[in-house]
Amino acid sequence: MQSINTLIFDLDGVITSETKYWNTSRLTAWELICDRNYLGLTNYFGDSPDVATRLTDVGDNIIPKSFIYELKSRAINSNWDLTFFVCCLHFVGIFKAIQQEQTENLSNILQNNNLTLKQQLQAIGQLFQSSNYQSQISENAIAEFWAETKSLTGAAVLNYVNTFITKKLGQHFSFFDPKGELWQLCYYNFQAWYEGKKGYDLPDDETVIDLASIDKTLKVLSNSGRFILAIATGRPRNEVIEPLTTLGILKYFDETRIVTYDEVIAAESIIANDNKIKLGKPHPFILYKAIYPQESVESLSSDKFKISNPETIAYIGDAGSDVVAAKKAGVFSIGVLTGFAEGEARQKKGEMLISLGCDVILDSVLDLPEFLKIN
Repeated sequence: MQSINTLIFDLDGVITSETKYWNTSRLTAWELICDRNYLGLTNYFGDSPDVATRLTDVGDNIIPKSFIYELKSRAINSNWDLTFFVCCLHFVGIFKAIQQEQTENLSNILQNNNLTLKQQLQAIGQLFQSSNYQSQISENAIAEFWAETKSLTGAAVLNYVNTFITKKLGQHFSFFDPKGELWQLCYYNFQAWYEGKKGYDLPDDETVIDLASIDKTLKVLSNSGRFILAIATGRPRNEVIEPLTTLGILKYFDETRIVTYDEVIAAESIIANDNKIKLGKPHPFILYKAIYPQESVESLSSDKFKISNPETIAYIGDAGSDVVAAKKAGVFSIGVLTGFAEGEARQKKGEMLISLGCDVILDSVLDLPEFLKIN
């Protein structure tokens, strides 16, 4: 490993914990389905009147850990996509159930362009008032979706959602279109929960292992003089800079090589007229940008772009999307077993990462100095 001189880190599951993001997704999905301002199925996931205990009481009913593991093993990374995705699958289960009783009423509401999305959800919620719907309905829909998409990974999984819903409901509804009104509502409410604007403050970001050990490891890597330390993450920039500053570890990274979701969105807007490709992981754009921070977006987003010295670069990640991005870029892939898997799932996670082409598996970033032979 003497040839490696650039270490690019994913954040969530590698350095920072994703728990706050997952719980934000759970609260967002609960709100759209259970809150009376939206669908209003108050006890759909179980009794949870108090937001302070909602996550412990019914959180796993909203988004089970098994769902998150499945999603991440399929190389899907964005937490906004996760939220939209899980809401779609819950909704299609619910809508299918009501369709069996009130097909025309449901269709009329979903096709009424004079109603806002919020008004549509409230109107659909009124159709449910006489029935006692429980989350088993959407659990069945979710199980069907995973069964139908066993061979799909990355964007192909998300792209199939609309096909799946159209097949389940018998017709296409723009309600479920990618980056449409429902996606935007999920995004807006997710950010409001995450930023504490809903009257409840989720615990701040933590590290996946104790901070002192991570700080010591990054210090050893930085002080060795052998490595440039960079970041390539799906987080928005402010959700990188602020927590890493608070944790005291931002100083170890080259500030010109911190690439976030903000850069992805900016790049997609630049190439929007020429190309509709998505530049978030597992696309290797964020790795290219971390390696060549001054290179043009047009060049970095091209299918023909190549790294001149891929053997000198390693990407450290914990998820399928990290490995796929590294392989597409041609760089060395280091997988870590911290993050979303526990117990037996930890071993399966390692097997999954290897199956995707990961070059080496470490227990955590704490093993990097020994692996890289730093005395």
